[in-house]
Amino acid sequence: MSEASKNLFATEEDDELEFVEEDDELEFAEEEEAAARPIEENWKILIVDDEIEIHNITKLALDDFTFENKLITFISAYSGKEAKEIIKKNPDIALILLDVVMETEEAGLEVVKYIRDILDNQLVRIILRTGQPGQVPEDVVIVSYDINDYKTKTELTNKKLFTTVVTALRAFRALTQIEASKSELEKIAAASARFVPREFLKFLQRESIVDARLGDSVQAEMTIMFADIRSFTSLSESMSPKENFEFINSYLTRVGPVIRQYNGFIDKYIGDGIMALFPNSAEDAVKAAIEMQKQVIIYNKHRQNSGYKPISIGIGLHTGTLMLGTIGEAERMESTVISDAVNLASRVEELTKLYGVGIVASVQTLSGLDDPYKYNCRFLVRVKVKGKQAPVAAFEIYDGDSELTIQLKSETKTYFEQGIFLHYQQQFAQAREMFLRVLQVHKQDKAACFYAERCNMLMKNELIVTLEGIEI
Repeated sequence: MSEASKNLFATEEDDELEFVEEDDELEFAEEEEAAARPIEENWKILIVDDEIEIHNITKLALDDFTFENKLITFISAYSGKEAKEIIKKNPDIALILLDVVMETEEAGLEVVKYIRDILDNQLVRIILRTGQPGQVPEDVVIVSYDINDYKTKTELTNKKLFTTVVTALRAFRALTQIEASKSELEKIAAASARFVPREFLKFLQRESIVDARLGDSVQAEMTIMFADIRSFTSLSESMSPKENFEFINSYLTRVGPVIRQYNGFIDKYIGDGIMALFPNSAEDAVKAAIEMQKQVIIYNKHRQNSGYKPISIGIGLHTGTLMLGTIGEAERMESTVISDAVNLASRVEELTKLYGVGIVASVQTLSGLDDPYKYNCRFLVRVKVKGKQAPVAAFEIYDGDSELTIQLKSETKTYFEQGIFLHYQQQFAQAREMFLRVLQVHKQDKAACFYAERCNMLMKNELIVTLEGIEI
């Protein structure tokens, strides 16, 4: 038996095998008690030493040891290389009793670096046990390596070994509980982000929802999107409440990720509608709107295969300055966005219903594009918002339509825009002629049909009007 091994049985005057005060949790289990008491999953302790005697003596010294009603499962490694393989396969090891000098003079220290730096295991407690303290000075090792204790093999008597193990297991238990709490908090934070977008908190310069305060607000320029399902009321009347929820969630599951894909975030759901914000660029919002329309086309194929009616959505876009912030009262508050720009974006979305088109963008949004001409768009209307003097030009973007519709609208774009120009010049007969030419090529062009009927009405009633813009 080596000198270091003998020391495990060495006794001091008061070095009896006794345990814990009343409030301590370390105890020996009597044979009958151990059989009667259910034992939870054991503590895993890895012994790393090239001396077999050290393994045997350590196990013997800790025989029948329990801590918090858990026994010890010993795992042995006889080299640094073997220790690395074991710890990689057993990340739940609580304590490592690690020799330093094994196959190389610094084999144990290399194991420490591997555990902390490569495996990023910060929980396991590492206690160095060396028989050659002069070769690896304690003050150098404790500063340079992330270990939890440094012992010479000669000083580890029975009682000190028990004390060292109990201290290490308590530390491991505490760190594990902290890690579990941290993990739970991360889950809560992730869940809260589904109710209050992280981007919203970022603009308010808050780390998490916990930091948000009533009245927090910030001004920013963004592109606002409103999207709404057409004729949702009539659709919902044919469905049960449960089917309504399933339908809306099925639809949102398809279009919601598109908004995030193009750097936007959903501010709120309004029934079957969506209000989303694009803080980086108008380009993101336009691309997202086009892709959302394409997703609806794909969705409708699945609906048709299941015997359901197809749906259509209208999307309105406007770029402007807004205020993001929190409103409510001490016990109940929510994030919101307030500004004239938001109101105008909502009104622009309503134009999609009036003209029967998929996407309408204000001139402010088109002006924010790097190259507006790369998109298929046509002038649609000049609108006057209630309470505002200056009318706003609005354009249809039809890249999200079917390929055939895109082709037909592009072929008739000149006639369509000439018709609108003549309409604003109050030359209704000539304007009507242009819209009828559009309809000869594209019978399903609802915007052209709307304008043709409007010209008919104006000519029939012989009205004299000033068309500064339709008020919405």
